[in-house]
Amino acid sequence: MSVFYKGMDLSFLPQGADEGMQVKDFDGTVMEPLALARKYGVNSVRLRLWNEPEKVPEAKGYCSLAHTLKMAKEIKKHGMSLMLDFHYSDYWADPGNQTKPLAWQALHGEALAEAVYTFTRDTLLALEREGALPEVVQIGNEIRSGLLFPDGEVPDFKGMAALINAGIRGARSVADKERLKVMIHLDQGGRYRLLKDWFDQAFAQGMMDFDLIGLSYYPFWHGTFMDLKDTAQQLIEDFGKPVMVVETAHAWRKSSKGFIDDEQEKIAGIPATPAGQRQVVDMVMNIVASLPDGMGQGVYYWEPLCVPDGNGGWNESMGILAADGTVMEAVKSFAFTREQACPEKIAKIYHPKEITCAYAQRAQLAAMLPRQIQVLYYDGTARMTGVIWEPLPADIGIGELVLKGILNGEASAGGCRTAVRIQVVDCVEERPNLAANPQWKDGFAGWDIATSGEEVTVRLDGEELTVVSQMNFRFALSQQIRLEEAGVYRLRLSCRGVDTTGVDVRMFMETDEQYQDMAIHPSDEDWTVYELENIRCDKGTLTFGIKIAAPPIRVAFARIRLERTDEGKRR
Repeated sequence: MSVFYKGMDLSFLPQGADEGMQVKDFDGTVMEPLALARKYGVNSVRLRLWNEPEKVPEAKGYCSLAHTLKMAKEIKKHGMSLMLDFHYSDYWADPGNQTKPLAWQALHGEALAEAVYTFTRDTLLALEREGALPEVVQIGNEIRSGLLFPDGEVPDFKGMAALINAGIRGARSVADKERLKVMIHLDQGGRYRLLKDWFDQAFAQGMMDFDLIGLSYYPFWHGTFMDLKDTAQQLIEDFGKPVMVVETAHAWRKSSKGFIDDEQEKIAGIPATPAGQRQVVDMVMNIVASLPDGMGQGVYYWEPLCVPDGNGGWNESMGILAADGTVMEAVKSFAFTREQACPEKIAKIYHPKEITCAYAQRAQLAAMLPRQIQVLYYDGTARMTGVIWEPLPADIGIGELVLKGILNGEASAGGCRTAVRIQVVDCVEERPNLAANPQWKDGFAGWDIATSGEEVTVRLDGEELTVVSQMNFRFALSQQIRLEEAGVYRLRLSCRGVDTTGVDVRMFMETDEQYQDMAIHPSDEDWTVYELENIRCDKGTLTFGIKIAAPPIRVAFARIRLERTDEGKRR
């Protein structure tokens, strides 16, 4: 069976070293970072390469060819393989950013393709001369929206394919597939339809053959663990190519400056704790290793060796080092082997949602209890399992009730339990909805819509409004009303959709005096209710709605409500 790669993207290590970062083992011993990674089972390292990062102040000159050559030689000395990630940019490339290097700004067509070919070839030749040729090379980073904009931006799949082919030819001019595997890397690792459509269109427009499919999978962005398993399995069946997850991660804590908030933690379904972080890595390892015929070939954690520095962002909560540089539990995940896979281990029980029951209907409460709930296993499979609930109290009054249950069937051997929270209420008073045409029964009457261009499709399906684009785009939906008196207001809506790097979806309320908004994190597992509440507005004009700035995604909205929540006149 093929080697299973347990990797880390360690592109930030040179910068970390220059800034005085120290990496410590569990006992506090300071270790050389690559030595620590190797000690705990890491057998491969991924590095990104920027063309001329010295031309971009934010890059600080890191991830250059010189840094890459030095790092690559050290990686080989530690007995680990190398994956090289060509960004074809002087700085970040991802679904929302695929910027041409400054030196290539004036190049188009064959001249741009020749630059890609030459840069790829010359970089790999330089590494080969140093005895550090990569085992795997990526032609672009997360290129679902294309690369080298605007020349290779989808939906111009023909232009994109020409640039990808130039990179593939550059790699093949240095080494054949026995020595060097070529990978195509996309985000959205848990969304099969998006990836299948991309590959179908790219191949139809002439994209050359390659060796590996690389996926980014972050559970707070890219679908459920079940989605990851299903997507990888179907891509293998469709295209006959091995799959790697070359970017994954999970937070070990939440922080006001951090990378993950309460809502994203809920979407991931695993707590943002050191134990939760390890569980996510263990599960992704199990899912990839469980793919048929050894076609799941590896997992890479994106930038795990970083220390919180108080400046927020990724370092604050997404690495596997504590604030003093001591390694945390997730590093033990890299000792994983295929033989250690535990497909029948329970990863998560999907506990029932809260039930609200009117007092007059309390006799029907037993019929409202779910008879089955979903159980997730470490290999990414999920099964519905029966629940035996404890008896309901004989006298149910108004208030909160927590009812316990035990899972029967195959899960019961572990004594797995669940519970449901029940709210018994006198009656439910629904406040008037101040939004006009909130369910779009009259089309878009009463609403203002603005988009960045024809690439944005806005459609209505019953009471759902869906926005989708194949390109980076902007979208705004808004409505303006007149408030006759001051009061406290709340905007509520349901959202479902796709998330990834660079997605910014916000609901907002705006008056002449203030602007309030909140971030929305689309998830396609279920509809999520968002509320922007306790907004005090004076008499006058109130504008409310949704704004999106994002790479190619699909997002839907429903059940928009604007309510006054304090006492007073209501329209």
